[in-house]
Amino acid sequence: MLLNEMLVPVPEGAEEIRLQLPHLELAALAWGDPKGKPLLALHGWLDNAMTFVKLAPALAAVGYRVVAIDFVGHGFSDWRPAGQTYLMLDNCFDVQAAAMALGWEKFTLVGHSMGAGVASLLAGAHPEVVEKLVLIDGLGTLTTADKDAADQLGQAMARWIGHQQKNRNKDDKANVSSFSGRIYATIQAAAKARMQGVGAVNYLAALALCQRALQQNDFAEPSSGWFWRSDSRLRHPSPFRLTEAQNLSFMAAITAPSLYIEGDTGLMIERLEIATRLQAIKNVQKSLLAGSHHLHLEEASCQAVTARILQFLND
Repeated sequence: MLLNEMLVPVPEGAEEIRLQLPHLELAALAWGDPKGKPLLALHGWLDNAMTFVKLAPALAAVGYRVVAIDFVGHGFSDWRPAGQTYLMLDNCFDVQAAAMALGWEKFTLVGHSMGAGVASLLAGAHPEVVEKLVLIDGLGTLTTADKDAADQLGQAMARWIGHQQKNRNKDDKANVSSFSGRIYATIQAAAKARMQGVGAVNYLAALALCQRALQQNDFAEPSSGWFWRSDSRLRHPSPFRLTEAQNLSFMAAITAPSLYIEGDTGLMIERLEIATRLQAIKNVQKSLLAGSHHLHLEEASCQAVTARILQFLND
């Protein structure tokens, strides 16, 4: 990976593909023989397909066709249309549509963080399409209690109204500062900022994620630089969240053999709801491995994660 002022959004050994869905287009990175065993890889919130740059080549080497999508609003994929919001459940439709665009009737799912949440929901809602399920430091979704549903929607509507007023006469994608209002002088400066984000990562992991997360600013004033290419609406409150009971309903409906990997310094450690959700899954193995939230990407932990996943998939 280059450490100069050039992004490398397609790593060596991968190819970029575009998936035309009925409603939008997704970008993806692909590894392995197109006729290999189908595997969809789903990244976390505000990350992108580069999160699998360490894991995917190893999966491809044992016969998988790995397609790691950029979720809608992330990386090089389309954004939701103006006026729409981002709902976790909509990602399930996008993933299923991606599989259909690939001509896949059944596939393995590997998800990290938010991607693990989407994978677990899809595996519960549509179990017949999921061959095996691998979840990395994520399971299910954030929740809102029944009594707080109105407040949750109210927060989302307030943010939506503010966004509409701010961007009334603008094309969202031309609004350079719509995400953070920050232009970074160098890619390295942006990577250092990403190190401190949700699910903090080390510098090399942050730099890898930046390869598909940044866009060069050719028209901003007073100076040029780099800004986050993600849709700012990804940070808005969700209008709707599942309750914990609804989460458990999805977990109980999963039939695919499942592997849950948790980092011993990750975001899921010692969260009681994760333990309860795991108990609801009929056929799941859990592995607690040394590492952070991005243990599949960081150099110190990625080999152990890869080995455990390969062992599970080979069973």
